[in-house]
Amino acid sequence: MKYLKLLILLFVAPLFSGAQTPELNTHTLANGVKVYFLKYGKIDAMHISVMVGSGKKNEAPGQQGYNSMVATLLLKGNTRFKMEEQNDRLFAIGADVDVEAGYDYTGLSANVLSKDADEVLTLLSAAIKEPLFEKEMVDQHLSILRNYNQADKMDIGQIASIYSGYVIHGKESPFGRHLNKNQLKATTVEKIKEFHQFNFIPKNTHIVVCGNFKNKDVLGLIEKHFGNWQSTYNSLNSVSFDQPRIKKRELYFANRTAATQTALQWNFKAPSIKDKDYLSFVIANQIFNQILFKEIREKGGKTYNISSMPLNTQNTDLLIVRSSVRSEEVNNTIALFDKTLNDFNNGGFTQEEFTNEITRFKTHLMAIEFPDEIIEFYNPVIYDFKKREKLLKDVEKIKMEDVKKVIQRYFVPESYKLVIAGDEKILQTQLAGIKGLKKLGVKDLE
Repeated sequence: MKYLKLLILLFVAPLFSGAQTPELNTHTLANGVKVYFLKYGKIDAMHISVMVGSGKKNEAPGQQGYNSMVATLLLKGNTRFKMEEQNDRLFAIGADVDVEAGYDYTGLSANVLSKDADEVLTLLSAAIKEPLFEKEMVDQHLSILRNYNQADKMDIGQIASIYSGYVIHGKESPFGRHLNKNQLKATTVEKIKEFHQFNFIPKNTHIVVCGNFKNKDVLGLIEKHFGNWQSTYNSLNSVSFDQPRIKKRELYFANRTAATQTALQWNFKAPSIKDKDYLSFVIANQIFNQILFKEIREKGGKTYNISSMPLNTQNTDLLIVRSSVRSEEVNNTIALFDKTLNDFNNGGFTQEEFTNEITRFKTHLMAIEFPDEIIEFYNPVIYDFKKREKLLKDVEKIKMEDVKKVIQRYFVPESYKLVIAGDEKILQTQLAGIKGLKKLGVKDLE
């Protein structure tokens, strides 16, 4: 019943106003944990997100996949609660905990009624601070990785993504390295624990709470559950890498035996979210998305779907276009994409398309209403809160000329890296016709 009640409160009833701006308050515990309160709405419910500044960026050579492994194992039991007890307690209050491992952060988050905040923080803190990493659980997870992290078993889209990281960043960067069988054989429980202890520390942790609650009460609960957290390692594992450079058109191929289709991933340089032109870039990409779908899916009939989206992290700013196509249409699709991109770069969009995307973007902003959506949009750990507050007004100031300028700079036909993943035997004739194509293999990732 409690679970159903929470669903009604958070996901059905339209009780939050998209026009309301949350109130931000920040605090820092004595041990360095940073706390952000986003007061919002009238219903006694909240979204709690615990973000640790540990991501793929923190994986040293030989630690490929460690951050994702840690994230997966956080909810597999800890020194306070076995996994079954943890899950039973979450079910009793109708709260689901989500785990996410990214380039920059690893996080646990939950939607919960405000009255159950103490229980959720009890469980979240135990999972973050005291995971067991039981050998049976670690070995089981490693076995899955060894079995499925093989070129003949991976999805073609995943293969295109992995090799895109390699050709963009190189193996000197954690973004260019990937799991391999020798590294997985050398991975142990002790190494996983050490990675967690080194990166999951109070000074590297941010807690973001959004909803209707009393700051004093929730801060007291956070102090109760995280205030006594101490770590063997006390200094931040700060890392930074050079931004990728993509200056010319390069094409690569990775074989996936028996693939029934072929994956294509185009990679472009993109502006940082801090760049003054970033908002114009977002609008430009929305227009590009619509044009790609119309030209390549609807008119060309080359694919069921093609999408373009920015990837912005602390060390990487990219624009990524992904699609899967019938293998016999690979070269035709690449040619049609190049034509569409060239037309777009030369001003190939209308005033109507521009106006529609501005309206669509504003509508999206106005539709944000639930606590988890508020955190995703305003998250002060990632974004400049004051700039996000006035984003709606900034969108209204964008002119068509602003969008054309960013298109000239970033949507450049001669500046992308394309990775093709498919069955080499089926594609042999087409690949032979691609000038300058570079072939990639498993050894490139070892």
